[in-house]
Amino acid sequence: MNIQLFNPPLWYYGDMHFRMLPSIGLPIITRLFNNAGHYAEVVDLEALKLNPYQVAAKMKAQPELWPDVIGFGGHSQAAQGIKDCIREIKAIGYTGKIVVGGIFATTQPHLPMEWGADLVVTGECEGNVVQLFENDATGIQAGTAVTIDKIPIPDWGHFYPPMHTYNGNMAMLRPNPGISMWTRGCPYQCIFCSDLIFYHQATRFRPPAIIEAEMRELYKRGSRNVYVYDDEMVGVKVPPGWMKEIADRIEDLPAAGLMWVTQGRCSRHHITLDLLKDMKRAGCKAVFWGLESFSPKVLKAIKKVLTPEDVWHTLRLAREAGLENGIYTMVGNYQETPEDCELTARELGKAYQEGLVQYRQTTVATVMPGTQLEEIQKREGWYIEPENTGRDMLKPLGTPWMTPEQIEYYLRRYAEVCPVWIPG
Repeated sequence: MNIQLFNPPLWYYGDMHFRMLPSIGLPIITRLFNNAGHYAEVVDLEALKLNPYQVAAKMKAQPELWPDVIGFGGHSQAAQGIKDCIREIKAIGYTGKIVVGGIFATTQPHLPMEWGADLVVTGECEGNVVQLFENDATGIQAGTAVTIDKIPIPDWGHFYPPMHTYNGNMAMLRPNPGISMWTRGCPYQCIFCSDLIFYHQATRFRPPAIIEAEMRELYKRGSRNVYVYDDEMVGVKVPPGWMKEIADRIEDLPAAGLMWVTQGRCSRHHITLDLLKDMKRAGCKAVFWGLESFSPKVLKAIKKVLTPEDVWHTLRLAREAGLENGIYTMVGNYQETPEDCELTARELGKAYQEGLVQYRQTTVATVMPGTQLEEIQKREGWYIEPENTGRDMLKPLGTPWMTPEQIEYYLRRYAEVCPVWIPG
């Protein structure tokens, strides 16, 4: 079976072009198919800046190369690109199977079917996606998860364009970026979280031997600055010795020029100095911590399961271990008032003056499809339909507690008191 997978275009519908880092899900699926004796490859239409009409034109010119199956994966902002690609591909006479998966397909599986997809696969699917294709399944089918040790290393050899040619989603990942997954799942239930496949489940930790193999593969392919893009790699209960074994296995790579950054959750219970020192030894440069707010009231309202004490503990230990701290904050959170924002501004200023914050990113608290926040907004009557291109995380729409002007003010205020940022 010949399978062509696409990351759909977004640039065509807005004023931004995303070539930061590739999606890691489709290359994992590609590996599964190629290991099973089929031929599969991924083309990132967004990175290559190809719109649906160009894709269809290229296919029309080479009908002898048409694959047996065309698949799309993506999040909600990619919906229009998926819809238009399906329409244009069918318009040139393609009669093979069309499959859609990913977060968008999981949250709204009926839509791709209405657009002409033959099969929609929801949720994690490494356990049965090959069988679904081989059995010529149709309709909406639930994917099957596997234990994390059964998830293969992504097949970057059948991915275009080459990963090391991407821009990286921050300056510290340039040049020669890469992306890797060390864990899956997050046990928390933050109301704004749009990771509707992997959230609210126990974190699964990849075996260190697989992580070593993947990091060495990335290094061979030219990546030098890797984003370990996990929900919460640290800040949850880590298996004893897990990070130490990783450091023991790959501590030669930092000396060879490979470093990585990741995301984490501040925690007095799970963040220890030994853990952070092992991360540093394994090549970690910085950890980006999701703070959102310093207000205990707001943290409770958004179900963050975090306290200011957790934040101070973690930021100080990370600096002691030699790591840099990046922090994510949001303005316009659920039930957040200007007084709450002023409290956060004061604490941000203290953290910056103490030298604890090297990078900061502040966005507007933004409702995403399928989230608890969307449900709350609709129930309480202050929901605003998204634009065709999706949500803009820097556009203040206002809440029952803050006006758009107040949100804009605190975006500036946070930048004044903590004048560092995550370079784009």
